[in-house]
Amino acid sequence: MSVLQRRNAFFVHVAAGGFFLLLGASATFASWPAQPESLLIIHTNDIHAHLLPYPDPKGEMVGGAAARALVIERLRDSKPRALLLDAGDVFQGTPLYNVFRGIPDYRSMSLLHYDAGAFGNHELDDGPAWWVHARAEAKFPILTANVFVAGDSAWAASLAPVERPSRKGARWIGGTRVPDSAPLRHIAEPYRILDVDGVKVAVLGLTTGDIVSIVSRPRNEGVAVADPIAVAQILVPELRKKADLVVALTHLGVDEDRALARRVPGIDLIVGGHSHTFLWEPVLISNRNENGYDGTMIVQAGRWGERVGRVAIAIGPRGVGGLTGALIPVRPSEGEDRAVATMLQPFRDSIAVMTERPVFTTRNRIPSSGLEEGDTPLGNWVADVILETARAHVAIINSGGIRAPLPEGTVTVGDVYTVLPFDNTIVTVPMKGWQVRELFDFIAARFGKHGFAQISGAQFKVRRGRATDIRIGGHALDSNRTYRVATIDFLYTGGDGYTMFEKAGPAEQSGKMTHDAAVEFLRRHPDYEFKKRGRIVWEGGIPMRDMIRSPR
Repeated sequence: MSVLQRRNAFFVHVAAGGFFLLLGASATFASWPAQPESLLIIHTNDIHAHLLPYPDPKGEMVGGAAARALVIERLRDSKPRALLLDAGDVFQGTPLYNVFRGIPDYRSMSLLHYDAGAFGNHELDDGPAWWVHARAEAKFPILTANVFVAGDSAWAASLAPVERPSRKGARWIGGTRVPDSAPLRHIAEPYRILDVDGVKVAVLGLTTGDIVSIVSRPRNEGVAVADPIAVAQILVPELRKKADLVVALTHLGVDEDRALARRVPGIDLIVGGHSHTFLWEPVLISNRNENGYDGTMIVQAGRWGERVGRVAIAIGPRGVGGLTGALIPVRPSEGEDRAVATMLQPFRDSIAVMTERPVFTTRNRIPSSGLEEGDTPLGNWVADVILETARAHVAIINSGGIRAPLPEGTVTVGDVYTVLPFDNTIVTVPMKGWQVRELFDFIAARFGKHGFAQISGAQFKVRRGRATDIRIGGHALDSNRTYRVATIDFLYTGGDGYTMFEKAGPAEQSGKMTHDAAVEFLRRHPDYEFKKRGRIVWEGGIPMRDMIRSPR
């Protein structure tokens, strides 16, 4: 029974069928339900430092924090009882993050008056101590119930200790189990109960357990993560007793959100992120929930702030009655919030000298799609950059490290940094031919999935999940020969599960960051041709379940 049931508060009419008609992406402000008893939840996710407008595939300028602020302001004006939530990965993705490390990101969100945010995996890109420092700019709670830090870290002394049930099965970054005797503290609040004009809303933060392999191990020594679903099973019954509405604010990805909804009844709404999915309508997962739709609804608003999600929830004397949902486009041409634009201007001006320098001219836009389904023009270029910079026989770059397309026409330093935003350095490892074969088998097994890679200096075919017909520099692989294999430090230290590099031996450091090497490469090769080169050729079928992507 909800708090509102006990108080016997207000009544709301719910349409036949148990929940309101789900509104599509074309819904306008004029069509928004007028019921005064609705609670409005506005949501974003995976902004990835896209604080400034950027061109979409059609060349139209979209997004930007100032334009997003105006959309949010209009939504709030339409429904006074409102919450603004973000589902994580605020950090990393444009030169603004490379230079300012999240400071303008949290400042802009504070100006927008966010009520809560989830802790995403990219919030750990510079390690937990830096995130705690940057978090001081956030005037709203950032939540995760399943990410912890070692309790003996000096900077973590003020953080709350983790209770034993929530830490069960926790693993350090890299995958090692956390001993029961090791003290752990919460890196952030697990949840917050918000009072919205008399409606009590419990917001539970959850972060993907994949951070054991998708964040930098050296930068995150002492960080641990527990299974988010297991933690939710512990906390949701407790929150259900305290709140009228239970919202899971998750950075798990839409498929894990579905699993959460199936395995943890009691959650009315999941506001998700991580998979960069545009859910044009809420997804209903039926379960034992005692609400108007007998289940859990899932929403997600894509990526980079191109859209803002809105969900209106009807709550009455019998609890949650129903909801509507839609994604609203963010277009700078329709106006920007002056205060946010003014705050961002000094940051924008300070990076303009660096980011606006031209380095290359393309005939066509170079898309970032297909990076997990074979070699691509963009992936081949990045691998070529690594190969030439390291003077290696073979180069490997994880597809998840390539984050955006190159535009048509003039390519600037800022464009290159947006494609390759991570401060990864190029390293070289000596590997025997048989070790290279194992490496290529690892890549082949991930064809169509997270963890796939782009290569240079070699080619192979994927047959029944294994690498075959391997050739290095045009010659058949020699199992006993030692090859110079170049990659990035993230993969060398086990990122995305690539543990074979470190096992092969010590790395030779280039001292060169991938995005800087890419800028230099384009300047050296003004006639470089972006194209598929048949480096990885797949032979055979892939089960649909194996085509699921989960961005790093």
